[in-house]
Formats: sequence, structure tokens, C-alpha cells
Amino acid sequence: MTIAYDLYGVTGLSLLQAKDHLEEVLSVSFEERESSYQGGIYYLWGGSDAENYVLKLNLDPFDGEPVEQDFPSFPVLLYINETTRSSSIERVVREDGLFNLLRHEVF
Repeated sequence: MTIAYDLYGVTGLSLLQAKDHLEEVLSVSFEERESSYQGGIYYLWGGSDAENYVLKLNLDPFDGEPVEQDFPSFPVLLYINETTRSSSIERVVREDGLFNLLRHEVF
């Protein structure tokens, strides 16, 4: 079984707008969380030991730099972790052209 970790980025949407949009297209309900490690308010779906999604700002609160240095032009990031459904999720997420696949890692 192939496990993938994907990173998507979006421009033109706030964090809350991205959350609302993804809840609709992915049929999930994100839980709002707060953590200095994640840069303040972020949204989570899923468990820590299974497929999960993390939606957060691309901003390190400690130095003001992008969390993802290779993708500074994307203010909102979506991490899809531990998925076996990478291809099908990509089709759904990219269908409307808002989100861009920035990184795909397979383990």
C-alpha cells in the first residue's frame, strides 16, 4: 500500500474561506485548533494515526517568514497526510482550479 503526503497551496482565499470551500468539495468538517507550532489558528480533519488534513497559513509566527520557504506566494496551505487516496483527492481538490499541488511525497 502506497502512503502519500501531499501539499497544496491556494491564493486569493482567506484561511476561513479555504476551510469552507474544502469542507464542501471534500465532504469533511474541519475542527478549529490553535497551536503556536502550527502558527496560531489552523484547521484539522482526521486523526493523528490515520489520514488527516491540516489547513493553515503559510506564515511562521516567530520570524514572519513563510513556513514553506519554497512556496512563499501561497498564503494558505493544505497538508494531506498519510493518504492512500492521493490521486482521487487531487482530482477533487484541483477540479475548480483554486488549489495547486505543490509537493507529492510517497513512502
